[in-house]
Amino acid sequence: MSNKSYKEFSQIYDLLMDDIDYEKWTSFIIGKTKGSRKILEAACGTGSITRLLAQADMKVTAFDLSEDMLMRAYEKLGRNPGVKLLNQDMTDFKVDDRFDAAVCCCDGINYLTDKEVSSFFENVRDHLNDSGKFIFDMSTDYKYDTMFNETYVYDDGGVFYVWENMADEDGRKIDMEINFFIENEDGSYSRITEVQTQYVHSSEKITELLKLAGFGCIETYDDYNDVQGELPEKSLRAVFSAVKL
Repeated sequence: MSNKSYKEFSQIYDLLMDDIDYEKWTSFIIGKTKGSRKILEAACGTGSITRLLAQADMKVTAFDLSEDMLMRAYEKLGRNPGVKLLNQDMTDFKVDDRFDAAVCCCDGINYLTDKEVSSFFENVRDHLNDSGKFIFDMSTDYKYDTMFNETYVYDDGGVFYVWENMADEDGRKIDMEINFFIENEDGSYSRITEVQTQYVHSSEKITELLKLAGFGCIETYDDYNDVQGELPEKSLRAVFSAVKL
């Protein structure tokens, strides 16, 4: 994963994510990690999940690749003694501590290749206490097939953006270009262009990589709904729960 700057993109990240029910997600995580007090959060973004975990009296060490995302998280969290924010990469992070549970939300692993996912899983395992829980989500094949081969236009008054997706030949790598037009005080517009790459992973492949990394008791859920079982055919977000063996 390249160490690219998200400085401008972080200004409007929360706007893009305003439809996410963070309270529901956090409630699911807390329910699956009962008894856990020390949490490691990978790819924390602007700290929306971090803040809710801390409010639930958990000690959270959260990291992200983007320094600017972390600055937004600092603004959101304030001076919270139960939270530690670090600037680290998912593929080779190192924290001098061990945790009861680890989480990674908002499609973090969709930004990693299969090889990088494998490294990430192994590194998470090395940072967990015995029988530690690992909970994360990803966008599904169905979501990419139905939503990521189109162009989207969004207008919210002061912010207008055009989102274009381009898949490679086998449909496993998605290049996304988002052009934002933000209205200035004088009525003019500033343009921000954000380019990202995501990778499509099957649930079967992710389960295989978890097992190879030393995880078991693997369960899958549909979009943080607490009903364990086979994913619905039209699931947009797969959620995994696994235990360090």
